[in-house]
Amino acid sequence: MVSEKANQIGTSPTLKISAKARAMRAEGIDVIDLSVGEPDFNTPANVKAAGVKAIEDNFTKYTENEGIPELKKAVIDRLREDHGLSYAPGEVIISTGAKSSLFHLLQALVNEGEEVIIPAPYWVTYPHLVTLAKGKPVVVPTREEHGFLLTPEALKAAITPATKAVLLNNPSNPTGATYARPQLEALAAVIRGEDLYVIADEIYGKLVYDGFAFTPFASLGEDVKKKTILIDGVSKSYSMTGWRIGYAAGPADIIGAMAKIQSHTTSNPCSISQKAALEALRGPQHEVSRMAAEFQRRRNYVFMRLQAVAGLSCFKPQGAFYLFPNVSSFYDKEFQGMRMRNSYGLAYYLLKEARLAIVPGDAFAADEHIRLSYATSMENLEKGLDRIVKALSDLKPSRKARVAALNNTQTRVRKSVPVEPAVTVPLRDALAAEMENHLVSSPVYEWNVNIQGVIVRLRTNVAHLYDFWMENWYPSPLEGGLEPHGVLYAVDGIAGREPRAYFNSETRTGVLVNTDAYGPVRSLALGLVMDTAERMLLSHGVRGMVAEVGGRLLALVGPPGTRKTELFFDLLRDGRFRLHSTDQFFVRHAGDGPVADNVERKLYLPTNTVESRPPLAPLFDASKCENVVVKKEDCQNAACLRGEDCRLDRGSLFCYKASKESHALLDPGWLGSASYARRGVLRWVFLLRNDPTSPAVVELDREEALRLLESGEIPGQKKGLGSSGNAPYFNPHLLASSPERMELHKNLWRRLLQDVSVYLFNSGAGGAADLKKAVTGVED
Repeated sequence: MVSEKANQIGTSPTLKISAKARAMRAEGIDVIDLSVGEPDFNTPANVKAAGVKAIEDNFTKYTENEGIPELKKAVIDRLREDHGLSYAPGEVIISTGAKSSLFHLLQALVNEGEEVIIPAPYWVTYPHLVTLAKGKPVVVPTREEHGFLLTPEALKAAITPATKAVLLNNPSNPTGATYARPQLEALAAVIRGEDLYVIADEIYGKLVYDGFAFTPFASLGEDVKKKTILIDGVSKSYSMTGWRIGYAAGPADIIGAMAKIQSHTTSNPCSISQKAALEALRGPQHEVSRMAAEFQRRRNYVFMRLQAVAGLSCFKPQGAFYLFPNVSSFYDKEFQGMRMRNSYGLAYYLLKEARLAIVPGDAFAADEHIRLSYATSMENLEKGLDRIVKALSDLKPSRKARVAALNNTQTRVRKSVPVEPAVTVPLRDALAAEMENHLVSSPVYEWNVNIQGVIVRLRTNVAHLYDFWMENWYPSPLEGGLEPHGVLYAVDGIAGREPRAYFNSETRTGVLVNTDAYGPVRSLALGLVMDTAERMLLSHGVRGMVAEVGGRLLALVGPPGTRKTELFFDLLRDGRFRLHSTDQFFVRHAGDGPVADNVERKLYLPTNTVESRPPLAPLFDASKCENVVVKKEDCQNAACLRGEDCRLDRGSLFCYKASKESHALLDPGWLGSASYARRGVLRWVFLLRNDPTSPAVVELDREEALRLLESGEIPGQKKGLGSSGNAPYFNPHLLASSPERMELHKNLWRRLLQDVSVYLFNSGAGGAADLKKAVTGVED
């Protein structure tokens, strides 16, 4: 299972689109690629010769971690010659590309929770680099009418006590915007009065046009230089993208910290590439001027063509090699039923119909735009512009109604959190006091609910958790002096604390720290209710998926990997079967046998359930959702990523099957009374396994079934349900930790098994038809 950190970032959209264009060309498809972010010129001959000489001289071993001294000196000399900047060798580090320099810098600079201001539109990698450093990206939108430049007013408004740095890309990818010296001075005036650093990504600094005079941020004064880390490299200016050489220049303590981190990641950059970069920086510079002149000619051509397109506006850049036209007037138009809803949809349309690869603006936090690269031949630009002009002219006004936005909350935490299920009363009291103290300074949301006769109060400062809590359960009034049986605290924003849950059975108190996702809150609530209901009411909590047939219930119980969800919804395709519950239910014993209740007012369903039950999708559209994927780079569905029919690429606003961590609160009443049963008598329990050799259905002895349940293990099982191993009774919500409490739960299961038929069902050998035969006695 991949880490939470890895799940928080996506693959670079620009690299994915470029790779897709190359793959299509390899298949013989005539694709014009205007997505690529690298010069199409050859690396200068003298630079290539230096690389060859390095190989011939056997300069192929490890070098100094921070880069060879002569290359560091060449960087220092170039910065002094071009911009009058002075650096010592200890203030410069050579890395495997500017991206590597940025990664090591943010790892060295940013502490957990500290903020980095990023003007938008931004290069797609910036927020992910901050997230990987456990920092917080603070995105500040810029305006096209301001030239996509960060204003001093916007910068000042974004600074907080947690701000560590501002990341300034000049010239900008994707807009090509450039900051003149007076504009930089205005920003520097703000920064001089603040305790923060400037990360100046100036990788496109030599590619400026119309006589524009490029000014490095560090050149604005010695006081500003002490706060600035300059990032540059040879990739763009010398057409050396594949050589992977970048560098950073800044305060010695920060460069030294970067060097320590680099020594444990990439170590030294490629020895051969360093020699080539040395020649690039020290050798003749006329190739740089030649490239810049050619890029200016191409920019002028593409800009002229775009200006002539009705409904399209485009800012004229003075740097880099991109244009960033505003195409939002084409949204809600369509071509042969294909409707443009956003920049991803338009990019998909251009690739599919016009055979033109561009990058959607949403990848840069500017969905009204698309990015075109003119780092390709004039022939390709002419063909590409012909295609985009025709494709846009083919779009016609859509006759369909506008799609309503999904009610979807994105949370910071996406998965279950560690739980300490048996904290002492003194620790509980200390935790409760800490939570109450934190709630004093923030809005407090409080609501009582009734779960299987147990009244539980939630106290939280997270509006999303309060909203889902009220939707999920049946209410219990706060008035009338009614005291709850148990209390849950869910408090976010406590500095220095990792997401974690705590539970004390004696006081029936649960505490969730720094968790904004609903799943952990719901799980802790179910654990609290099981602990209380089983001791006070002898009401037995069971985790499983339950269907009703002929007035009786069958439960599917088992670990992940046993196709439980698939089997369950296959059963529901048969009109004789009705949905009862999808995760947790409670059993109480009555005269007719064990009565099972679904205690949820609305079902907390993973949205990827639509793969097994497609008709749920329109119901999810009207439900409150959490963490539904809205961007292609956040997709975690490997099979979908390998395919060619991504709904996000086609312009859909979201995708239900793209993540295992996205959920919807579904009102089961929307299924209709013929499809939903809230209560019934449990008749069959199927313990699930999945292996290629065992028979499909085996009736179990009750003591053998109890042994399997207690161990939380099924023969052939590949992974446990809990984060730390197997969950007893296949129930991760179970908080019982004392021997006495576990014995009570075991006895409740023993009593239940006396009243039901229990089977071991192998989903690797049988399917829904075998389940139906076991409960109805009739072949499907």
